[in-house]
Amino acid sequence: MKKDKTNAMRALDKAGIAYETYYYDLGKEPFSGEAVSELLGLSESECFKTLACRHERELFLLVIPVDRTLDLKKASAFLKVKNLEMVKVRELKQTVGYERGSVSPLGVIVRHRTAFDSSALNYEHIEISGGKLGIGLKVKGKELIEYLNAEVGDLCQ
Repeated sequence: MKKDKTNAMRALDKAGIAYETYYYDLGKEPFSGEAVSELLGLSESECFKTLACRHERELFLLVIPVDRTLDLKKASAFLKVKNLEMVKVRELKQTVGYERGSVSPLGVIVRHRTAFDSSALNYEHIEISGGKLGIGLKVKGKELIEYLNAEVGDLCQ
């Protein structure tokens, strides 16, 4: 069966960045990063979720391990903005072009300021969303961070 490429995959291909694709099916289990990491046989700390946040009209993509919780105050201080709020789930598709569970720092409608939790540097490879439910991408974290011109800092509780 032919597997379609997502915008996230196309972005990596265009940049010449190697990646490995994981296809998974959670069945009737509710989506969670923890469930995906278990299904893929990866530790939760090397699987990363991308959260969309905003300060006034500016959008940010924050990439953190699935086993950690974003600290909005720390992230605001790191990004040097007064405060951050999460983009509402119902606004994700319109705002970044992805639905809940498929948000990727790659292939978004408009490129936004992106920051990774510093723990991403602890691994040679990390897993991120492939831009569609059921698809994950294993990529070299440092290479991805450099390509995205992303910032790296302490973003979690």
